[in-house]
Amino acid sequence: MALTDYRVLLIDCDEVLVDRDSGVWTALQPLFEGRRQLPERAALLADYKAVMRSLLPRFDELGYSGMLCFAHRHIAERLGCKASWEESLTFARSVPYWPLFEDAPGAMLYLRKFYRLLVLVDRNIEDRGQLCERLGLEPDDLLSSAAHPLDQSHWLRDLGVEPSEALLLSREPAQAPASAGLCLIRRARLDHRQPCTADVCISSMADLVRQHQIALRR
Repeated sequence: MALTDYRVLLIDCDEVLVDRDSGVWTALQPLFEGRRQLPERAALLADYKAVMRSLLPRFDELGYSGMLCFAHRHIAERLGCKASWEESLTFARSVPYWPLFEDAPGAMLYLRKFYRLLVLVDRNIEDRGQLCERLGLEPDDLLSSAAHPLDQSHWLRDLGVEPSEALLLSREPAQAPASAGLCLIRRARLDHRQPCTADVCISSMADLVRQHQIALRR
């Protein structure tokens, strides 16, 4: 299907719109104070993501902030330092300040003219208002990732969306709901040396806008 054939964009918030890795790395900086050498960024972030995945089954129990607190304490232990619960909570409360990718707001402004935009996000309720304001979204446009699993598609129909009309924007590895399309955002140049394994591959949100404009002219 062409980009213009879809009617709904399902957009993963983190690493598509929000630069989560940079936000997490910045929020972890207090743990590095007094260390002669910084830990390796990619390895530490990979460890953080693995811990967060392991905590997903406890999402209803802990909430997103609770998961972040436990992840922070895990990273502290990995670095051989102690972190108080207050410090872990400060880390968890850094989420509203994670930076957006520079092209995200403008791309969302353009795309909403042609698509229904639904953003899959893990955030506390109190953090969602600020995210909506930064991206020009309505609260109903935000869907909890935990409550809308991508290995199922029934919830799309509950929202009045046919899965075949939806395109998921995500980072690798990702799998779209059954019958839905998949668009992978690959910002690193090395990613583009590999063949595109999705319906669409883009290098940025601005690139998605450009490809959509090209599709309109065909």
